Amino acid sequence: MSEEWITMQEAAKRLKVGRNKISRLSSRGLIQTKENPLDARVRLVNLTEVRTIFETYGQSGSGKDDDDEDEEEV
Repeated sequence: MSEEWITMQEAAKRLKVGRNKISRLSSRGLIQTKENPLDARVRLVNLTEVRTIFETYGQSGSGKDDDDEDEEEV
């Protein structure tokens, strides 16, 4: 299985969840991130890993609401 590393914003769009849910998973150490070689300000996530978390635990992921899910990633 190949790894696809994408921005948190792109992962959120593809999985139809708020970017902040993915960011919280990263902050808690539940998913891996790595630096984007093209922009050090942006972190990349493994789409397969994030998708697995949401499939396993449901779309709520973090147990919190995403009031600011449209917030842009820098």
